[in-house]
Amino acid sequence: MIAEYKVNRCSRRCCVEDRPLRDGEWYYSVVIEQGEELIRREYSAGAWSEPPAGTVGWWKCRMPQSGQRKMVLAPDPVLVETLRQMEHDDQRKPIAFLLALTLLRRRILRMLPSDMAAGFVGPRTMRLQVAADGSEIEIEEYTITRRQTETLTEALQELLYVEAAE
Repeated sequence: MIAEYKVNRCSRRCCVEDRPLRDGEWYYSVVIEQGEELIRREYSAGAWSEPPAGTVGWWKCRMPQSGQRKMVLAPDPVLVETLRQMEHDDQRKPIAFLLALTLLRRRILRMLPSDMAAGFVGPRTMRLQVAADGSEIEIEEYTITRRQTETLTEALQELLYVEAAE
């Protein structure tokens, strides 16, 4: 079962340089485990070298521009359809795997049991069910290298977010 954790919003301040992050500036958000708490910190791109000790997860973001249109998560059916389109596309396996994990986390998809380890059809294929309609999707597990992280993070952000309707 996937646990829920409370993580604060972006502080909009670099914790190393002790300054506000500027409009359009790239920065890194880090979630650090301290005892039983999860602490979020932001680092400007210039202050970033690697995730600090105790990091549970981290990602690269860009501060929004003043007056820029607000971005919101794409509707669930759009994300599911996007995943279906990537299901058998060998070129998009890494991003399909990340999107599937994101949709699992958001409970839009759920892992189906199989004869092998829970939810895996073959040695590296997840069998997933769409919560809304019960249909199934199979996505191949993909090992992401550290070098691919930045590119895939940006690609996933482009898939997940759309401009908010006015």
